[in-house]
This record gives sequence, structure tokens and C-alpha cells, in this order.
Amino acid sequence: MRGTKKYFKFVVWFSLLFLAIGCSNSSSNSSSSGAENNSTSESSAEENKENDDESESKQNIRAALESMFNGPNKKLQTALDGMANKEFGSEAYQKHLSDYAEYFEQQYKPNVSDSFYEASFIETPDASYYLKAAHPENQLKTEGITIEDQEGYYKFSMDVSYTTNKSGENKTVEIRGHAQTDEEGKVSSINFINPNELYQELS
Repeated sequence: MRGTKKYFKFVVWFSLLFLAIGCSNSSSNSSSSGAENNSTSESSAEENKENDDESESKQNIRAALESMFNGPNKKLQTALDGMANKEFGSEAYQKHLSDYAEYFEQQYKPNVSDSFYEASFIETPDASYYLKAAHPENQLKTEGITIEDQEGYYKFSMDVSYTTNKSGENKTVEIRGHAQTDEEGKVSSINFINPNELYQELS
């Protein structure tokens, strides 16, 4: 009976998440402030300038990895806190869940295929796996991402540093894996070779 309740809660959580993703489609554009848009535009311009020599596929892989391993920022922190402290399924919980979904829709979805985006919150490690593990004690940051062409896929490696909020202590873990993209250059799969090393450090 306990297992059935846990499974039911799991199913309901993902149903709410996909509902929140759908709702955030119509509201995300109007909710961004002018200052945030300017900051994002400037940051994107700098990144695009640095990565002009990369293919669109590599740029999308890089951006997807950065969105999975940088943060969590203040908005995502608030959403994660709210989801942890509000009654599951309540109006307040759904509001935080909507903000959580909106974060990934803005930061992650533009770089991945629609089918992979839908699967990204079901598989483990999922798109939010490391950011949730880092919260609330640590901040993650990607460094030195390298992406190499292979036959039919891309090989990547990067250093992910994690800083403890209270002490300021900083450590780095190397993350390696493979990725594929579709005909439009959008990420269609990401497979990590050593997915548990960073998670164990954060646990």
C-alpha cells in the first residue's frame, strides 16, 4: 500500500510538472523584466562571439550542459524551497512547480529536441538532477567544456566546480559523456559516463 501511494505521488508530480510546462509557455515571455532581458542579451552575445567557430550542434550541447550544471540561481532556489515546504498539490506548490518548469523552459528547452525535453525530467540523471542535489548548500559552475566530433555522436568533458555557500570552499569534479543531435542541431540525447561522482560529492 505504501509503495502504491509513493508511485501515485510520483505520477501526479510529473502530471503537474507537464501541466506547469504547458502553462509557462504562454506566460514566460510576459514575465521577464527589461533588465533581465538586457542582461541575458549581453551574456548571449558574448557567448555567441566566443563560440562562433562551433557548429550549431556543439553550441546546443554546450548550452544544454551549462543549464544543467550552473546554479541554481535565485529563481530556481525559491521554486525548489517552495516545492519542498508546501503541501504537495496545493495551489502554492503548483505555483512553485510552474516557476520550476519555466526555468528549464527558458534555459534548457531552446537547445534540445521536443521529445528529449519531455524525457529529460523522467530519466535519471534528469535535467535538474545536479541542481537539486546542490541546493541549498552549494552552487555549481561549469568550466572548460570541450566537445569533440565522433562518428555519429559527440564526446564531451567539462570541469564542474561546486562552492559551499557557508564556507566558500570550492572543489571540482570532471564530468564526461556523449551526446547526439537531430537534423536541426538540437540535442536529442545526453549520456554521462560518470554520473554519480559529482552527486556523491554533493550528498
